[in-house]
Amino acid sequence: MRTARGFTLLELVVVIAIFAVFSLMAYGGLDSVLKTREQVEQAQDRIAQLQKAYLRLRNDLQQIRGRPARDGFGDVQPAVRSAERGYLEFTRAGWRNPLRLPRAGLERVAYRFEEGELIRMSWRVLDLAQDSKPVETVLLDRIDSVRWRYLDESRQWRETWPAEILDRPETSAPPQAIELTLRIEDLGEVFYLFRVGSDFPVIPTSFGSSGGGDQTGTQNDLTRDVQG
Repeated sequence: MRTARGFTLLELVVVIAIFAVFSLMAYGGLDSVLKTREQVEQAQDRIAQLQKAYLRLRNDLQQIRGRPARDGFGDVQPAVRSAERGYLEFTRAGWRNPLRLPRAGLERVAYRFEEGELIRMSWRVLDLAQDSKPVETVLLDRIDSVRWRYLDESRQWRETWPAEILDRPETSAPPQAIELTLRIEDLGEVFYLFRVGSDFPVIPTSFGSSGGGDQTGTQNDLTRDVQG
């Protein structure tokens, strides 16, 4: 006569405990992998955002031209001008016109820092009116501070541009190079250095005044090593 055999209560408790330990270890490992993957994806997205911002800035600043423009109040502004709170405004070339609209290939562009964001602004017209509204795009977010510096012809770095107050702002030439320092929450300080333009003429414009002939000047090339 065969006797029935089975697991005792103690053996079942031990087996369940072992399975519980293995399950806990497996869950911890899976959770760690998922968190690491999420962090890597966030880092990749952030790097991609910085790369896109760099390309946008490079395309804008390397296309700077020495053409002054009027603001919304009719005052003549230099081709490149800075203001407080990380504001930079300039005239750039290369504004594509695939539809061949009746407009110029020059564009007025500005960057401003507001509430932790670096915002790009562009206008549909070069000389602004009071009702001219910019097209705004957030270039970067989670920024603590923005600092611009400008390299003049004597290879000295300036905190503002134009470096001095001029009686005729339209005669102000653009800087040789522009440096941007960003203090970012998750990355610390990030430095961008851009060469401005390439052998472009400075174009002081008379804006309708009589006797104002065109005067042009040529900007010197920068060497590869820009030293402050």
